[in-house]
Amino acid sequence: MKAVAVLLLVVVAAASAAKSKRLVSLHEETWTQLLKGEWMVEFHAPWCPACKDLQKSWNAFADMSTEIGIKVAEVDVTINPGLSGRFLVTALPTIYHVKDGVFRFYSGPRDKTEFISFVEEKKWAHIEPVPSYKHPNSAQMGVVAVFFKLSMAVRDLHNHLVDNVGVPSGASYAIFAGITLALGCVLGFFIVMIIDNVFPTAGAPAPKKEQKKKEKKAEASQGPQQEEGSSSEDAARNRKGSEKKAAASPKSEGKKKK
Repeated sequence: MKAVAVLLLVVVAAASAAKSKRLVSLHEETWTQLLKGEWMVEFHAPWCPACKDLQKSWNAFADMSTEIGIKVAEVDVTINPGLSGRFLVTALPTIYHVKDGVFRFYSGPRDKTEFISFVEEKKWAHIEPVPSYKHPNSAQMGVVAVFFKLSMAVRDLHNHLVDNVGVPSGASYAIFAGITLALGCVLGFFIVMIIDNVFPTAGAPAPKKEQKKKEKKAEASQGPQQEEGSSSEDAARNRKGSEKKAAASPKSEGKKKK
């Protein structure tokens, strides 16, 4: 009897853990399906205890998806690291409600009944949507997704070097540190070069047009100075001429008296 009871418990547990046929598994290439219609999507990982506890309720909710007019999906972040970055998944499990491309974070009770009432009673309408700069389909979140995928690729390469090739862990870290420094130097060089070309410093030579303008201003300012110099020279000559006349006039008066 005990053996039969244990067998029944195993069968019930296996049935409860069975994946629903209506549960949609999304990946990097198919996640844009969320942008059309109404969805509830869960982000999880196989090693997450809380995610394992949620699976029974989530699969039961997926079984009811057709009746309530919604699609239920899941994303394994260990297989799709780019999606964890695109959706800014910082805790597991993470659940989003999506309506025609508008994303809302679900933070209610994790129970089948609560999921159904959340959809049927439109409780999601009282939740603030994800802002545009955090929208998963925005350009900036696409960049974040690339960085997340790159970080996972680096981690996988590190594990390969340590586990399969036999490279010591410290040496692997040193290799990646050197590559990071080299790339940082190259990138910094290009950034400085671009800044110098776009925003030249004060000591940089002025363009030819500005130099011509300065030369014209200098010529225009020299003109009045030359005129003033010539007028002063004429005045000095006139003064000398008047002085000579004044000196000659007494002599002529003396001759007349004689």
